[in-house]
Amino acid sequence: MDLIEWLRELSSGILVTIELSAVSAALTILFASLLALLRISPFRILRVIARLETDVFRSIPLLALLIFLYYAVAPHLDVFGRSTFWVAVIALTLSESSYLAEIYRAAFEAIPSQQWDAAASLGLNWWQTMRLILFPQAIPAAIPGTVNITIGVIKDSSLTSLIAVPDVTLGATIVVSNTFLPFQVYLVLAGIYFVIVVPLTYLARHSERVLARRISLRAATKVLSEARAH
Repeated sequence: MDLIEWLRELSSGILVTIELSAVSAALTILFASLLALLRISPFRILRVIARLETDVFRSIPLLALLIFLYYAVAPHLDVFGRSTFWVAVIALTLSESSYLAEIYRAAFEAIPSQQWDAAASLGLNWWQTMRLILFPQAIPAAIPGTVNITIGVIKDSSLTSLIAVPDVTLGATIVVSNTFLPFQVYLVLAGIYFVIVVPLTYLARHSERVLARRISLRAATKVLSEARAH
């Protein structure tokens, strides 16, 4: 086999890796956002539940979680059955969101507490304070961490080949078994991950700068309009 034939063999696995990473990353961001909101909720029971979830899944290695879900949990789920794709999505989401939730919580808690007091003096409730004051300030600070976790999802998705998810890593293992050229094949595999991850990193950096600039411009415009009104 030459390089073109290897890439042809790996093409279906590349698509599975991209799909698995995209679905898992999207669910991770959503679930982490929910956990972070619960962590700073005014209700103690919700804070305890969210903290317990993050502590538990941060302490379990992803590989162990994958194996447990596939062999112990998936056979009893009528919805997903033993679909390796969805078992992998659930495992990646639970594991990665527990880390991302802490990043989001830190971004919220880094905002000075005086802003909560100011919001309360204006008569804003908890959700209005989050939506109008905390979210616009926390989002730019959370982007780097979100990008790092997303990249982690892409790289950690390679572990799902151990439960027979037909991703690019499993495809490379099959090619190695046919060619007996592990160094060359896995070097190509590393190049594939490099091509996927590096553009995402630069795109995220650009998005961070653009978003921060727009939020700053919007805040400055609002202050200027209020000054003119007075």
